[in-house]
Amino acid sequence: MKNWIFYVMEASDEEFDTEEVRKLVKRLDELDPIPLPWKSDEEALKDFWDYCEERQREERIIAEMKIKG
Repeated sequence: MKNWIFYVMEASDEEFDTEEVRKLVKRLDELDPIPLPWKSDEEALKDFWDYCEERQREERIIAEMKIKG
């Protein structure tokens, strides 16, 4: 098993091993898990769509400012 630095810094497209990277990530998660901020997939999906709606609202505001300006 190569270390993660090899895949990040040195591996060519041909040398890159997706399955090996998945194993490394899984092992890192076992050693030092990062808690997710959501309690469920549904909550995460709702946050995602709320984020998208907010970005769309901001884009509309910017477009209106360009028209007025």
